[in-house]
Parts: sequence; C-alpha cells; structure tokens
Amino acid sequence: MDKYDVVVVGAGPAGSTAAKCIAEKGFTVLLVDKDKFPRDKACGGGLPTRVLKRFPYVNDLIDSFSYGSFTHSSSMRYTLKFLRDKPLIANVLRKDFDEGLTKLAVETGAIFFQGKTVTDISIQKENAIIELDGKLKIEAKIILGCDGIRSIVAEKTHLNSKTNDICICVVQEQPMTEKEIEKYFTNKKIVHLFIKTQKIAGYGWIFPKKNHVNIGMGEFESAVNKKKERSNIKELYNDFIKMLKEKKILPKNFTPENLKGGTLPIFPLQKTYADKVMLCGDAAGFVNSITGEGIYYAMASGEIAADVALMALHAGNTTEQFLSQYQRFWMKDFGKDLKLLGRFNKRWGQDSEKIVRLLQNNKLFAKLLIGVTGGRLSISKYKFIFFLSYLFASFKDIFYKK
Repeated sequence: MDKYDVVVVGAGPAGSTAAKCIAEKGFTVLLVDKDKFPRDKACGGGLPTRVLKRFPYVNDLIDSFSYGSFTHSSSMRYTLKFLRDKPLIANVLRKDFDEGLTKLAVETGAIFFQGKTVTDISIQKENAIIELDGKLKIEAKIILGCDGIRSIVAEKTHLNSKTNDICICVVQEQPMTEKEIEKYFTNKKIVHLFIKTQKIAGYGWIFPKKNHVNIGMGEFESAVNKKKERSNIKELYNDFIKMLKEKKILPKNFTPENLKGGTLPIFPLQKTYADKVMLCGDAAGFVNSITGEGIYYAMASGEIAADVALMALHAGNTTEQFLSQYQRFWMKDFGKDLKLLGRFNKRWGQDSEKIVRLLQNNKLFAKLLIGVTGGRLSISKYKFIFFLSYLFASFKDIFYKK
C-alpha cells in the first residue's frame, strides 16, 4: 500500500493549490482526479483580480483581461456601463487554467493520478485509507476533499448535507476571431451581464476572451418561486441567444454549440472538517451566492487547508479537534463575506428593473456593488457604507421616477 502524508481528491483550482503548497514544504502529496487532463468545466472563466494578487504565479495562465462591463435590466430598458483603465476581471480558459495549476503542483513535487476514481474512504485511528477504482488502496495521514459539489470525500465522511440551494447553469465557450471580438465587445473586451434574462431567477453573461467568447446563464434555485412552473433552461438559453442576435450583441450567424450544463453550491456547509479530513472549494460550498464565482474561494481555501495540514503534520496531530482550526481560519479570511452575500441571494427572485436603475443613476452605489460582487471589495468591511449608499440611491430614485 502506497503511503502519503496528504491525499488531495480533486485537481481543480482548490486541489492543485493545496497540493502545491504542501509539496513545496517537502511533504509527500498525492493529487487524484477522476478525469484525465486537460479537461473542461462548465464555467464562465471570469476571475476577480484579487486572485492574481494572492496567487501571482497564475499570471502566466491568464487568457485576457476585461476592462469594463455592461449590466442590463431584464427588459433591457436600463444599462449600467462601467469602464476602467485597470482590469475589471481576468479571463481564463478552464481547460488550460486547471491543467496549468496541476503542472505547477507536480513541478513542486506532488504526484498526480489522473483518470482515477475514489470509490471509498475509511478513517482509522492512525490514518485514512482511500480506495481507487475499487482496487488500489492508498494510505494517508490527511485527506483534502476538493472534489466538487458531489464530493465523495464529504459523502463518505458524513459532512455533506442534502439541499436544494444550488445554481443550475448552462454555458458554452466558443471560438471567435479577435476581429469579431473587437467589433462586438471593443478592445476593452466588455463583459455583458443580463439580470433576470428570460425571467430566470439569476442572470445571463458574456465573457469575451482572446480568441473565444463564453456565454451562459444560471438560475439560483433558492430564489425560484416554488409555485412557478419549472422552465427548461436549455430552451431559455436558445431564446437568450436569439435576443442577443436581435440586439446585435452577437453576430447573426452565431449558433449554440458544445453547450455544457453544471450545478453549483450556494451556501457553505455548516462543518468543513472531520477526523483527518478537510473540505475545500465547491465541496465545502465556497461560492459567491450572488454571482456564482468560486475560483478565488477554491484557491484560498486550498491554501488555508494546506497551512492547517502542515501544522497538523508538524504537530503529529490530525484529529478533528486540531483540524477544526481550518473552519476558524477560512471564516476569518472570507467566510464573513460569504455569509453576508448569502443574505441577498433570494433577491434574484425579485424585480430587477429598480436595482439596475439605481445603479445607472448613482455612481457610488454602482462602484460599491460591482466591487463587492466582483470580489474586489469585502462586503463585510464596506457593509455600512454600502447600506447607506443604497438608501441614498433609493431616495434619489423616487425623484428620478417623478
């Protein structure tokens, strides 16, 4: 039986980050993923710029930058135009980004098993046993579950919880010439966001990249009116594309191809650690419940879990009590923001016209909201000025409507 200090299950941004951090310190790490790389993910691929500040080594994996956004109300009557000289978001192709992160982990000393499925996990007194494909068994002192919303690690260690609070999305990443991208989205690669497009409790998006355009839409189930008849999101997506063509936001000959579906968690699990186990990224529910963005939280939680794992290995203590520090650390780092953002999730089920109108007519409120939802500002730090600016914008809106 092969033995490792740490086994990381899932080689997405969370798992690769954790594996890299641990291997750099000289401990043995096995990174396992059920897919063979390169592999794609249903994702917009828009990263908040704070990812680059915290993890500067990802700069070489960035496809392009966007320097502005247009946020449209559901009726398209109101549009908030926000342009910057500095990048608003960094764009990546998940196929290349995730593979690049795994290569960095391997370069630091991590062992990578790809195309291997974890079928069972057994937590024992001195170690943990991970079973792969029902045959190979691996022994580890610590397991990091970075294996997404349907985490086998969370399931086998009883940390998962059944919930309908998810986001269902469809997305396509399609090649487009640089000339076409500049024609339709300018040289600033303007991001388009469509609030409650096609009457969904969520939004649609366009992320123009260097030689690709990423288009998708996502609906937050937690905000859906349960009395409303369920809609087919694929059919709504076709209507969305048709609308974009009519508004000349996309070329007339654009066709939906390679459409992928996916689900995202919305709220963090109540408990993200157990004896010899910690959960990171989507497996722990670390996603912005307003936008669905999760790469920053995945990498941040992977880094924090790695730090706690290193402390545990040095101390020779991998018990649940010792690993409970992980939850305190991520809560202090980004957990307060996730908790506050979660309070606004159900607003996706409410009228969107007012909020876009408020943003369009109040620059301070617009900057704060874009900063908070885009991950450049901490909502827990700016919550009071955010609330006051909203009140001022609402008061001003009364006179605007008159």
